Amino acid sequence: MHDAMLPSDEWQSPRVHWHAFAEIRDRCTPPPRDRAGYRRREPDEVLRDPWAVASWIDGQTRQHVTRREVWAAHGREWVAIGDEDDLEHLRHENFGIASRGDSIHTDIYTDSTHHDLIVEAVTNDHCPLGCAAETAS
Repeated sequence: MHDAMLPSDEWQSPRVHWHAFAEIRDRCTPPPRDRAGYRRREPDEVLRDPWAVASWIDGQTRQHVTRREVWAAHGREWVAIGDEDDLEHLRHENFGIASRGDSIHTDIYTDSTHHDLIVEAVTNDHCPLGCAAETAS
């Protein structure tokens, strides 16, 4: 479907799919660190290709991100985050990461919470839940 746009096809060789989790924690709670635990848990969603990974993260991000400007010390300028250009950049970056068959762990800060987005890459051979990826065409 989007194969012509893939920066890499590494995800297809080991037949990777992704287990996606969205969790909310308060700002005082440290981020989750148990990657093995995520592989044993039932995911919120199973994602079959890099475009699905990028789209899922984009959808989750849009629910919680607020457009604002932050001071970028290295560029000595104000930079917009959460606007359409920023979200498009993140979508392409996540697409590239997933196309290599990698996991993505990110979070979104709000005034009172963190929204952790965990997309854990799992090969068909190592999926403990039996939700193996569809055969790549």
